[in-house]
Amino acid sequence: MSTFPKTTKSCAWVVVAVWAAGGCDDSRSGPGATRSFALGFTDFPHAATAQAVADAYAVIARDADLVALHFDDGVPWQEALAGAPYDSGWVGELARKAASIPAGHLRYLAITPIALSRDRLADHRGASGNEPLVPPWDTLSFDAPQVIAAFTAHAKNLITVFEPDYFAYAIEANILAAADPVGWSKFVTLARALYASVKADHPALPIFVTLQADWFHGDPVGQAAAIAQVIPYTDVIAVSTYPFAVQPDPLALRPDHFAALAALAPTKPFVVSETGWPAEDVTAPYPVVIPSDDTNQRRYVERLLADAEALSAGFVVWFFTRDFDDLWDAQLQFLPGASLFRLWKDCGLYDGAGGARPALTTWRGALALPRR
Repeated sequence: MSTFPKTTKSCAWVVVAVWAAGGCDDSRSGPGATRSFALGFTDFPHAATAQAVADAYAVIARDADLVALHFDDGVPWQEALAGAPYDSGWVGELARKAASIPAGHLRYLAITPIALSRDRLADHRGASGNEPLVPPWDTLSFDAPQVIAAFTAHAKNLITVFEPDYFAYAIEANILAAADPVGWSKFVTLARALYASVKADHPALPIFVTLQADWFHGDPVGQAAAIAQVIPYTDVIAVSTYPFAVQPDPLALRPDHFAALAALAPTKPFVVSETGWPAEDVTAPYPVVIPSDDTNQRRYVERLLADAEALSAGFVVWFFTRDFDDLWDAQLQFLPGASLFRLWKDCGLYDGAGGARPALTTWRGALALPRR
């Protein structure tokens, strides 16, 4: 998840071929139909309860064949550098996540050295999650030897815990290129070093950064030039996108919304590392109203899966299993970042009460197909 470009530009193109309507590609419809991609969710819970966590994993087991293990809440910098134990509560949480993964599901692990604001070094990951950096970490940048050593060690630690089939070492990295070009150049140094070290230990593991598509389309020339610097250190073109924040009509998304990023390295595999679309209007405290409903969500899922098949995607991750109404009411609405959290509150394929949305039928239709 991310912040978004400050643009309201929209496109006039209309999607004319919808996956759920059939089409002429016999890999997607009719006898012998198949899919290229695995389908997954994160385990983000709809409430701050053990039952909500269990509910998320139940959806992953039933409605997916991939689990996304997404860590965007800081890095235990000093502990990783020193080889010291991580916070015991977090270690227990990691173990519970690993034990909850359904047998046979693919595993996608994503971590990042970049803060949630995507403009600086990530916070410290301690007992309470994101915690302010303390000296010397509060003065270091991405290319500092301590940062590179600590983050590389952390990456290897979590790979050991989760044994992933896919590994992202930076989430929505290209936003940093726009927010802090100097910081971006230093991040490239980190990327080069980490990629070489992790690849040496895990030569068969796909290792990559994820790219935020909505920021890319705000400045395709500048973004392409920046992204080119990390292409040697990414085995996969992995796209994060929440396009409703820029274009609220799924039928008006530009035809190359996904394909333009895949074209940055056409010989590399393509995946959708995270996405979502609300089934209800986005309202205050988000600064503008974004209209949406069940139909728009379903149309976006249709478009998403059509493009994933056309690009022979390896996997697609829908970020939220269920609307997090309960978590919003109890906690998130009171936090400083409430306006941003509000953007995603109603993006589940299940509503806040746990009812299936129409888009889930489309999703399950794809899941029922054999995966190539």
